[in-house]
Amino acid sequence: MDGVRSHVKVEASPRRVRSYDLVLRILGLAFTLVAAVVAGVNKETKIISITMAESLAPLQIPFTAKWHYLSAFVYFVVSNSIACLHAAASLALLMVNGMSRNDTTALALHILDLMMVALLFSANGAAIAVGVIGIHGNSHANWNKVCNVVKNYCRHSTASIAMSMLGSFAFLWLVVLATLQLHKKSS
Repeated sequence: MDGVRSHVKVEASPRRVRSYDLVLRILGLAFTLVAAVVAGVNKETKIISITMAESLAPLQIPFTAKWHYLSAFVYFVVSNSIACLHAAASLALLMVNGMSRNDTTALALHILDLMMVALLFSANGAAIAVGVIGIHGNSHANWNKVCNVVKNYCRHSTASIAMSMLGSFAFLWLVVLATLQLHKKSS
């Protein structure tokens, strides 16, 4: 073309952005709901044998692992529940107001989305830290590993953390798209 470059500026239509907004909110809702439910019902009991002396028979002691025994998992379940409620409320708001929401509502929604990103990533980090101790133990603190005893509990915890991470990324993409939209408006 005679040495002249043709620049085509592609902009996302409001309808397309709205569909991404809805899909990401639905994904955030689904992933955080599954994470909260799986972690919230997670429980396993095993009978472990403890030998006190070689001349005595081993003691059979039940060992139960529940999500609410560790504050990091309580924080994890509550954080995912809050994010799930936020996703449901924001979806309802989008359905009622559609694209006609005003700038103040949109800004508040985006700030809350950003707060959900911070909340979920911090809860995931706390749960992962406790999970690593459960898998490997900590010899410096004299904490034994427990995932070799309650394997299903640890598998369910891992699955709920994975679901929560996916929910975190859905909210992160909502924040990224809102930031890009704000940048386009200011340009």
